[in-house]
Amino acid sequence: MIKKLQKKFISITAAALFIMILSVMTAVNGIFIYQTNQMLDSRLELSITDLERFHVPPPGANGIMPRFEERLNIRFDGCLVYLNEDGEITRIRQDRAENYSEAELSEIASEIFSGKREHGWHQYYKFYKTAVIHPDGTSETVIGLINASSSLYSVFTVLLISAVIGTVSFLLVLLIVILASGHAVKPIAESYARQKQFVTDAGHELKTPLTVISANNELLRMLYGESEWFDGIDKQVAKMNGLVRSLITLARMDEEQKPVFSPFNLSDAVYDTARSFENLIHSRGCLVTFDIAENIRCLGDESGLRQVVSILMDNAAKYCDEKGKIAVRLKADKQIRLQVVNDFRNADSHDLDKMFERFYRADKARTSDGSYGLGLSIARSVAELHKGEIRARALEHNRIMFEVTLPRWAPPR
Repeated sequence: MIKKLQKKFISITAAALFIMILSVMTAVNGIFIYQTNQMLDSRLELSITDLERFHVPPPGANGIMPRFEERLNIRFDGCLVYLNEDGEITRIRQDRAENYSEAELSEIASEIFSGKREHGWHQYYKFYKTAVIHPDGTSETVIGLINASSSLYSVFTVLLISAVIGTVSFLLVLLIVILASGHAVKPIAESYARQKQFVTDAGHELKTPLTVISANNELLRMLYGESEWFDGIDKQVAKMNGLVRSLITLARMDEEQKPVFSPFNLSDAVYDTARSFENLIHSRGCLVTFDIAENIRCLGDESGLRQVVSILMDNAAKYCDEKGKIAVRLKADKQIRLQVVNDFRNADSHDLDKMFERFYRADKARTSDGSYGLGLSIARSVAELHKGEIRARALEHNRIMFEVTLPRWAPPR
């Protein structure tokens, strides 16, 4: 149990740390990408806005246009591609530092001109498209382009660096958590160990007085004859013995000492164990049926799984409705499934998940049925020891089913 607690502590801490680092990385990279994108948009909008503000006329044959542009000193970044109404490129203006290939620009501009988007990305280019109306009534489509490869490289560089830093930080902190987890759960481990030792010692110490009480009661019966008082003492001694055995069994299971597993015929084990309760069930006016598939083999602790069957059968016999029915089923598909179903009024009104807690009683009014609410807890521990699980489910027609699922085992060939 302590190992499970330590693993849970590490897993929860690792999950929280991963979410925190991932959130920080996402925020940092998201902000950087947003700012980079805004910067590129601003550069494009500035170039286009300058052109619209000066209403640049179309070029003439006498070369007036270049001198006019130089006189206005229109500032722009990247490159500008001018296209007429037919989509033909009339001229290209670009910053000397950019060195764009005119053939490449012509191909990109044609694709952007025929598209519906006014701004966005085209490969590694950021573009902005607008229409410019000249004073003489003619119009041109101007496409602003910026080669954003350097910006994209910066984005990926920041992403890579943050990923490396985040991964290294996560692994380092996780290593510290793993090393410190033993110290963190040490007080709980010590307290739990003392508790287990107390239960084990108390159980063994109780065996001696119970044995003495039983022996003295038998001696008094021989001297004074049968009496209901002697019978009552025997019943209480038997109940206490059962409680002590259950407590010691749970304490041993909590030590997480896995028994030696061996293959055995689970079908025979279930049938033999369940069949031994048939007379008890009939004596209480109930009917039991068996539907057990043959030759289902299992790798596990046979005595432990027989104990699970005994617990489920004893539970069904105690809580089955008067003149009710009990069904025992064993089948195997992808998993091995053991099911014990019995009639139980208002099964859906009980908290079925809590039935497997220690000392839990489904019916608080029942105080003399001889149980202490430990059987189902033991059954769950045995099932989990076999990498399986046990659960309770309310069925239609006032019935309840306890189902144990175990991994399927195939003998080696």
